[in-house]
Amino acid sequence: MTAPAASAARWARLVDCRPGEGRALWWSFSGFFLLLAGYYVLRPVREEMGVQIGPEKLQWAFSLTLAGMLAIVPLYGWAAARLPRRALLATVFGITALVLAGFQAWIAGGASPAAALALFVWVSVFNLVVVSLFWTAMADSFAHAQARRLFGMIAAGGSSGALVGPLITAFAVHAVGVHGLLLVSAALMMLSLLCILRVVSGHSRPEVGRPLGGNILAGLAEVAASPYLLMIALVIVLQSVVGTLVYFEQARLVKAAALTTETRTQLFAVIDLAVNLLALGLQAMVAGRLMHRLGLGITLAAVPLLLAVPLAVLAAIPVLTVVLITQVISRAGGHGLMRPAREALFTAVDREARYKAKNVLDTLVSRAGDALGGWLYAAAGLSTSGVALAAIPGALALGWLGLRLGRRYRQQVDATAGAGSIEQAGQGALAATSALK
Repeated sequence: MTAPAASAARWARLVDCRPGEGRALWWSFSGFFLLLAGYYVLRPVREEMGVQIGPEKLQWAFSLTLAGMLAIVPLYGWAAARLPRRALLATVFGITALVLAGFQAWIAGGASPAAALALFVWVSVFNLVVVSLFWTAMADSFAHAQARRLFGMIAAGGSSGALVGPLITAFAVHAVGVHGLLLVSAALMMLSLLCILRVVSGHSRPEVGRPLGGNILAGLAEVAASPYLLMIALVIVLQSVVGTLVYFEQARLVKAAALTTETRTQLFAVIDLAVNLLALGLQAMVAGRLMHRLGLGITLAAVPLLLAVPLAVLAAIPVLTVVLITQVISRAGGHGLMRPAREALFTAVDREARYKAKNVLDTLVSRAGDALGGWLYAAAGLSTSGVALAAIPGALALGWLGLRLGRRYRQQVDATAGAGSIEQAGQGALAATSALK
């Protein structure tokens, strides 16, 4: 066997890629790499816009984000009900790139308060939509057995992109400016779309190329009618509230540090890099083993229960450094453990729920939790220590709810999918990494 052939054979054994699957795996890996690289180029820009808005006004930004979700979810439901899958993907990604180009022109001479608010809201809306759409397309393009073997590697593509994106921002922001990063992100998004379309074009099942049908509020109706989906919604809201309390305090203390716009953007990029490095380690070495051996409930509960420790430290030592460390732990745990486990919960629902109800949960419900957390922060008017002490009961409640949801998941699987879905969830659930915020 030649050296290249031997290398290819070792690679195939490592990822358990079967004959005929290599092309789809490559394009899926590349698509998620480019998608998260594009988003993480942009995320530090959003954080800088949040600082410019001011922590005393951020609750309004989160409320406008929720309003944007209320507008987007019915439109997405309408599009998903009527457009073939390729057209749906092209429409969502194309609009995203065009809007980013428009924002680049708007803030090229400096971001006005209105531009900062609009950009913050747009990024907060679009990132959840495109990442959720990517994973629903993947779930629709791979069979159950393929998902068990390949989704971990696809998730690793996203994690790799999430490392590259902050590096691009950290090294390029002083050269191209904050506004120039928007065009870089738009280009990466469109390259991601091309990769995703290569995957879905190769799917042989005719039903996945057709529109889903149904009305524009079908996703909301499915969530409201399902106790299982409602429990997932409660987990998402509570996680968002706890994360938002820490996020607002971070914005307040960073603004008080009186750094330049570019330096703050660079700081946020470094934070994202630390989050994504830790999340990648959790995904590669912890998440799969934890879900397989201890179940989804323990995996969902582990992060919020452990988060109570750095929150207690923050209450005792209320300084910016501890806030940033707490934020890194919270976000990395959410990406590396909680999100993979949460994605696994959807292996027990049907295709329509994956495209419609899941999108409602990933977008509208998540942003509702952000808005709620923002107004609680504004109304309470707490010090840094007070914020930390207020977040601890929320973290403990989230851990308890995660345990309950893990038990409910097994009941749902037994009732709807049988034992095969349990095995799929145990190994295929690494198929997710996206921003908590």
